[in-house]
Amino acid sequence: MPLDADHGPAGLSRAQLVSAALGLIDEEGLEALSMRGLADRLHVKAASLYWHVRDRRELVELLARSVLDGVSTAGAGSWRPAVLGTAAALGAALSSQRDAYRILLEVPDALPRSQPHARMKWSLQDAGLAPAAAAEVALMVMMQVISSRAAAGEPLVEDQGAMASIAVDSGSRGVVLRHGTDMETLIRVPHDPAAAAPAIVRGETVKVRRLRGVGHGDIELNPRHAWRFQIQGPTWNTVLDVGGLDVREIKLDSGAAKVECFLPRPRGVVPIVVSGGVVGVNLHMPPNVAVVADIGSGAVRVKLDTFSVRAVITDVHWESAGASASPDRYELRISGGAVQVNLDDKATPQPAAPVETLSSPKGESASALDILLDGVERRVGSRG
Repeated sequence: MPLDADHGPAGLSRAQLVSAALGLIDEEGLEALSMRGLADRLHVKAASLYWHVRDRRELVELLARSVLDGVSTAGAGSWRPAVLGTAAALGAALSSQRDAYRILLEVPDALPRSQPHARMKWSLQDAGLAPAAAAEVALMVMMQVISSRAAAGEPLVEDQGAMASIAVDSGSRGVVLRHGTDMETLIRVPHDPAAAAPAIVRGETVKVRRLRGVGHGDIELNPRHAWRFQIQGPTWNTVLDVGGLDVREIKLDSGAAKVECFLPRPRGVVPIVVSGGVVGVNLHMPPNVAVVADIGSGAVRVKLDTFSVRAVITDVHWESAGASASPDRYELRISGGAVQVNLDDKATPQPAAPVETLSSPKGESASALDILLDGVERRVGSRG
């Protein structure tokens, strides 16, 4: 069915839905796409959208089709330039629409049904591949273009020690933040084709919002950055397993509940702020770490190492032995209204992650597409 057909009771068409959805993604990213958000953009009720699409999944399928239909036709020629021309046209289409590569990754079944795939398949069959092999190679070419765009969509780490910040946004549940290894991107999230991405990256700032799913969802952070953390309540079951990172600040806002932190040795003075209304915080530090704590009146059930109080009547100051004179220490500020804050020295010390420098390749290197198509040439040439 053409995209501009099937007008519903609100006078909308699928083409209007697709256009509005792509505009919304261009402005706010794929994570902002929802049926309610699209309805608000079109100034209609969300129920009217279901006249045209069953759910968000079908809407994303339409967006993928629109992106793929926008891939220009490559010029005529021998099979290899034709394949590379279609691949370049696909790359240009992905560059022209924000998060287009993520749209295609959400609905990969759209790729083998598309015209770009068909054009490459025909070219590869002309080269001498059997139809099934040609279809497989065409799909590999498309996935290489999409994955290359996905890698380009994440900022590369350039400066050792550059400051980054991450916020676990209101409504999130089951978020685990931990240090990664062998990373060039700021963060790494396991790909889930059935769900929208749980994290948005803007420069050196990451915002996490995990509204659905059971258990925990892991996000790895690049250890070549220093990190600031903010847990923006209401949130539930957040774990900061950051013993291998350079932690510069942690803030827990009102409404954050059940937060578990496994911390490294501090570098310099590192503030940890626990606001009123935060419930259930466990701070695990390595042994012999310097800590200075100020606890506001009204805090309830606070246990810092061997110091314990059920209810704070007046402001309390506490510190570990010699902490105030230590240049490397945590400064813990617990506001009145915070409930159940525990600190212990049960974290296992972790060595600092080795610094990895990014090296530029010397001379020209073959692209993945060239290597793939060289293999095709060898295969068809061996039959000549």
